[in-house]
Amino acid sequence: MKRINIAKCVVLLLIFAFCTTNTFAAGTTLRINGQEFSSGIKTIEGKQYISVDALSSYLEGVSITQENNSIDINSLNRISNVVSKVSPSVVGIIGKLKESSYEYDETSDNIIFGTGVIYRSNGYIITNAHVVKDMESIVVVLSNSKAYKARLKAIDEDLDLAEIKIDKGGLQPATFGDISKVAVGDEVVAIGTPLSFGLRNSATRGIISGMNRSENRQYRFLQTDAAINSGNSGGPLVNMKGEVVGINSWVYAGIGVQSMGFSIPIDTVKYAIDQFERFGKIRRPYLGLVFSDSITSLYGLPNTAEGVTVKSIEKNSPAQKYNIKVDDRLISINGVKINSTTDYNEEMKKYLPGDIAEFKLQRDNREFNITVTFGEK
Repeated sequence: MKRINIAKCVVLLLIFAFCTTNTFAAGTTLRINGQEFSSGIKTIEGKQYISVDALSSYLEGVSITQENNSIDINSLNRISNVVSKVSPSVVGIIGKLKESSYEYDETSDNIIFGTGVIYRSNGYIITNAHVVKDMESIVVVLSNSKAYKARLKAIDEDLDLAEIKIDKGGLQPATFGDISKVAVGDEVVAIGTPLSFGLRNSATRGIISGMNRSENRQYRFLQTDAAINSGNSGGPLVNMKGEVVGINSWVYAGIGVQSMGFSIPIDTVKYAIDQFERFGKIRRPYLGLVFSDSITSLYGLPNTAEGVTVKSIEKNSPAQKYNIKVDDRLISINGVKINSTTDYNEEMKKYLPGDIAEFKLQRDNREFNITVTFGEK
């Protein structure tokens, strides 16, 4: 006798009905929750069927087991599965505030803490720059409560990312997601160390509330309504596959403000890790141009004007060698449109000092192109 969970049986019936009311050619594509699959579908006597094994691999949050003549389909607790999968890759970071820090207080113990994510099994951890920049005697506490001394390997305050290292192997690295597959409304979980170090590896649930948020900062962020509190900084924002899609960085706080957290997108995290491992720092291309954002860009209004205005040119900078003047408008770089300082900074992640790019500029309603070679500051 076959035992099939009634709720999940509906899924099977829908698939069967879909297949039997349509004539499919070889190489039929099946879509489940918008994701396309082409394997596991067979045609028998003119009707299409999907195997239980294939269905099991396609449906997230569903467990399908076969035993003798029994097929069991059960819902899984997706949140607990995500937390269980990711938690071994999440660490607490604790240390003492340096006396040189402006936040140092002689009347307190000056203990500060945050969160980090293991990304290599030999002890490499990514976290926020603001977590460790003023921290001495850095200690990392794993999910099994074992503690290890850590050393700072690389840091970049503009990106708010830092790399630290512990001398411990056999760790479980987190799986990084694909930013191109992240969308507003996706369910996410934030894991970290909120408010107290005794609360490390706490999990909160929410959604992706917005994409490409700059909020007058240098780079773009993911917005989420998952609760992020002091101490969550440096922890992961993960999707329902248990993949890290962002590193939690900051929140809006104040009267009337609720659930507005911001995470560094995983593509920026990957960029930083690549630079840290290759150079020990972020090597930015440099021209010495300072831009003035339009009022529409600053307030996030629809921008009808193209480009971003050159406000000033730094003395003795590479830009002085080229036909660039104050009040010129930078329209695009190698064909990519630039409408804000954030756009410019994001585009610069594609280049290294010494690289060449074509700038399209506008002056007195006349457009022209120049070729520039980036320096290094």
